[in-house]
Amino acid sequence: MKVLLTNDDGFGSAGITLLYEIVSELKFVSEIWIAAPSVDMSGCSRSLSLRKPIQVNCLGERKYTVDGTPAECVILALNRIMDKKPDLILSGINHGLNVGNDVSYSGTIAAAMEGATSLIPSIALSQAYSSDRSKIKWESAKSFAPNIIGKLIEVGWPKNAVINVNFPAEKVLGIKFIEQGQYKMDSNASCIESIGDNNSYVIRGDRVLIGSGDVDMVSKGFITITALKLDFTDYDGLKSIESAFKKAQI
Repeated sequence: MKVLLTNDDGFGSAGITLLYEIVSELKFVSEIWIAAPSVDMSGCSRSLSLRKPIQVNCLGERKYTVDGTPAECVILALNRIMDKKPDLILSGINHGLNVGNDVSYSGTIAAAMEGATSLIPSIALSQAYSSDRSKIKWESAKSFAPNIIGKLIEVGWPKNAVINVNFPAEKVLGIKFIEQGQYKMDSNASCIESIGDNNSYVIRGDRVLIGSGDVDMVSKGFITITALKLDFTDYDGLKSIESAFKKAQI
């Protein structure tokens, strides 16, 4: 099996280095390629550079840096860098969780989505920070990722979906197959520099959990596995709107 690794934290990050080590030990993997951003692109979602030229550099056999976004790493890997398309795309291991509303911001998820768009099985993997948020302990990802990846490949999943795996910071209590959670973000913008009418801000926010889902379960010590669809359509909402329009005879 040919596997493509990518991420949003950058080529030299600890997460993708660990992922390479993990995948290298999987018996069903015959070839590993890396196409990752040259710099940290966290939070860029599925953005594209559009008219900006994208530099690609080869750093070794089947190892490439891309001066672009995670989505562009996958696009270029599939269409220019690799000799043949991969059988599997693994995005991560992200520095920090990608649960709940984070999914729409995440470059890690976006890279996997780009793979799924080409109907290539794609998995996003993320590791929680430790309790004091000063560092990441990779033990849970290192211990459980090999078997989880192997089992997912064995059972399979719809090609138009992305598998999102999140590892808790501390002791693992089990695995939860669960829906994407939600949280309310109480955002605030702190001004860090003000020169006349020109201001510099840092956006921060506190998360308030809404209901259960992956946000809740991973915080309680469970590995969460969620299938995310490329189709964002809210079918119930669409039917409700359509019904209202028909009643109003619009």
